[in-house]
Amino acid sequence: MSNLTKDPSMTPIRNLRREMDRLFDDLVPFRLFDEERNIATGVWNPRTDIIETDNDFIINVDLPGVKKQDVAVNYQDNKLSITGERKAEEVKEKKDFLRKERIYGNFHRVYTLPQSIDPNKITANFKDGILTVSVPKTEESKPKQVKIL
Repeated sequence: MSNLTKDPSMTPIRNLRREMDRLFDDLVPFRLFDEERNIATGVWNPRTDIIETDNDFIINVDLPGVKKQDVAVNYQDNKLSITGERKAEEVKEKKDFLRKERIYGNFHRVYTLPQSIDPNKITANFKDGILTVSVPKTEESKPKQVKIL
């Protein structure tokens, strides 16, 4: 009986994945990896939760590694836009990365809001890498209890 083992890098699934990666590399018009600085870069879309309550809309955006001063929230024409940048960490000494997946660069998210909001009362709070934007509804748009006669 032989003690030969297969090279894990030569499995059919791994070969298929390698070919798919090559295909998508050819299709994507920009690079998500800065080979000069050895970091992943590009446009990224932070994960977002949008919650509606009786009184407001709440938008929670995951922004790990982003500083408060690198985020901007703007409202115009019923559109709330959140833009910012996650800056790459400076590496002072040479390190051999085994895997580097975190993306650095700019992000831009736009949310279309209903007209039944009060833009003058929009607030934003940034804590522990999570941006929370509260968009209050106008009094006219809040649900009202109707008494049954």
